[in-house]
Amino acid sequence: MDKNIHTTIVNSAFNDYSEKVWVYLKSSNSQGSTFDPYRETGYTKSNQAPIVVMAIVHPISGNSLVARELGLAESGSIELIVKRKDVGLFKICQKIEYDGLEYSTYNKALGNRIQITKRSFDFYRVLIFLRGNK
Repeated sequence: MDKNIHTTIVNSAFNDYSEKVWVYLKSSNSQGSTFDPYRETGYTKSNQAPIVVMAIVHPISGNSLVARELGLAESGSIELIVKRKDVGLFKICQKIEYDGLEYSTYNKALGNRIQITKRSFDFYRVLIFLRGNK
């Protein structure tokens, strides 16, 4: 088969099965009511309006993470299949939400709490974990 036919089939499946994931970018830090200039505390952080990213969402159990991703034994993680144009948003965002739950971001991820790998047809796999899981 022709590569264009494969691309059309993959894009059609992505459009049919994708769901909304909300990505928040950082807007500003402002001095809050408890601001202390000597200790640099008391800043109020605000986020911009969320950007909706369409992704195929697949929940992952802890057992499959141990088998697939060496050394990871976390629960509450999801696998996102996103288009190439949306990968940059996951690298600079401050907050990721899906189904009312908040997930770890790229700049605050410790210990492989977010992984981005390339897939075929200009898609990427983003593996993210619930924020707060240790």
